[in-house]
Amino acid sequence: MNKQIAVKTREKWVDDVKVIACILVVLGHFFQSMVKASIMPENDLYKWFNTTIYYFHVPLFFICSGYLYQKYSKVNSVDGWYRNVAKKAVALGVPYVTFSTATWVLKKVFSSSVNDQIGGLGDTLLFHPASPYWYLYALFFIFLLTPTFKSVKMVVGGLIVAIAMKTIALNGGGYGVYAVSTVLSNEIWFVLGMSICVFNVQLKGRRIQGTICGSLFMILSVAVYKAEISGGVISFAMGLLACVAVILMVAGGERRLGRGMDFLAKYTMPIFLMHTLFAAPLRAVMLKIGITNAVAHVVLGLGISFVGPVIAAWIMKKMKWLEFSMYPNKFIRKDRGENRNE
Repeated sequence: MNKQIAVKTREKWVDDVKVIACILVVLGHFFQSMVKASIMPENDLYKWFNTTIYYFHVPLFFICSGYLYQKYSKVNSVDGWYRNVAKKAVALGVPYVTFSTATWVLKKVFSSSVNDQIGGLGDTLLFHPASPYWYLYALFFIFLLTPTFKSVKMVVGGLIVAIAMKTIALNGGGYGVYAVSTVLSNEIWFVLGMSICVFNVQLKGRRIQGTICGSLFMILSVAVYKAEISGGVISFAMGLLACVAVILMVAGGERRLGRGMDFLAKYTMPIFLMHTLFAAPLRAVMLKIGITNAVAHVVLGLGISFVGPVIAAWIMKKMKWLEFSMYPNKFIRKDRGENRNE
């Protein structure tokens, strides 16, 4: 009984952390687009916010994925590796191809209004993934290369390799090939998530420590921005501090974060995959008809970024062939609990 309660608690904190990461991804993309479209000014507040969230919002996703992968999967043999790769190719590949293609089509249709032009479809899918789908792209290659850990020695070895990979990335290695550079940069976050699981790190009751880390991060983020420091070890250290703060504050609390978080947790994947598909066309149409008021764009744009994907997910659930494009793992025969590690 206690073990079951512990499992539920850990999964709850993972869900809540993913909600926070998803909200930050949406805000990051939205305000970037607003500035690029000259609807909002590129002032210091925007620059600081944009720089700060990019330290840690996607790393949080990788940490959660690594934790769930280690907890619910067993990939330490050739056969296990083959089965895992096959399942991930479908579970990640189907939504990746579906929504990358949808984004590519929209960018071509609204080519005169989009902020960033896009290349050919083949190049986009295979070599230069569109945002935010690069996360699924990178995650597949990380799954391809990373076994689950059977012992503490394997964890230590995995951490050493991941640190070495991050060091190579920080020194400019692998940047000729996107798949290589993104794995080098993000393997460390994935392995850190796996390590939390293996070491059974006790996160409950550490909200105070998380708050201290969060306060320190906020102070340092302003200092780093003012000092015009970017990239390198400092950015990694800032990301690590922020991730620790968020995880401890979320998992360390005794109370639930509320029904709103529970609701959003059900729609993290749809919001992540579709927020730009709703926000970008709306912004283009509003600009086309002469609406340039920033407040109107923020209210309507952010609203549709969240409400649109939720409604779309509800509709897709009614049509299995559409739901397959987002949740193909629901239609794949799996071992118990295996669908948790996306």
